[in-house]
Amino acid sequence: MASEGTLDRPLIVRTAVELADRDGVAAVSMRHIAGRLDAGVMSLYRYVGSREDLNDLMVDAVFGERPLPSPGPDGWRAKLELSAREEWALYLDHPWMSHLVAVTTRPPMAPNLLAYTDWRMRAVDGHGLGFATMVQVAIMTGTYVQSAAIPLAYETQTARASGHTRQQWARARQAAIHRTLDAAELPMVSGFGMEAFQASEPANIFEFGLHRMLDGIAVLLEQD
Repeated sequence: MASEGTLDRPLIVRTAVELADRDGVAAVSMRHIAGRLDAGVMSLYRYVGSREDLNDLMVDAVFGERPLPSPGPDGWRAKLELSAREEWALYLDHPWMSHLVAVTTRPPMAPNLLAYTDWRMRAVDGHGLGFATMVQVAIMTGTYVQSAAIPLAYETQTARASGHTRQQWARARQAAIHRTLDAAELPMVSGFGMEAFQASEPANIFEFGLHRMLDGIAVLLEQD
């Protein structure tokens, strides 16, 4: 069993992230972490007070892998795009993380995550926006990336559990697809072919939506 001297918070957090990377965030528990570390479950609570604290620490550790540069590229658009791509890369490496940060009004208390929000606000500072609007731009950017990453997380989880890619799933479901299309009048959806299938991949949806969001922010800044 691990001795008191060998346990510390960074080790516990690294182990939690490794478990989530391997089995998904639902598999992370104090019991599983203790098992990996050959430690007593209660000994972990000396370093991590609760599961919510652990979630905060996991998110902070992952965002710490990709700190945003200072000062970054020139121009607000290049800055926001860079921040979005860096955050997207984190979800590619750790798909489970979107389950902890996406679509919530109670974000993790993770300094490295909040640094992304602060960096995005500074990217649009000096363009005539009020403070609250800068907050909204920063949060909207993060919310967009996080929401786009949720299908990526589910696809990764489903592919791991089933052993089938999305393309293999689509081929196996051809009969059901044809029945669905034949059962309703869907003149647009019925034209859904390989090009559209590829366009609907999570990465391509992310790319499309990112540029449309930045276009919308450009209109906002032009108005001001």
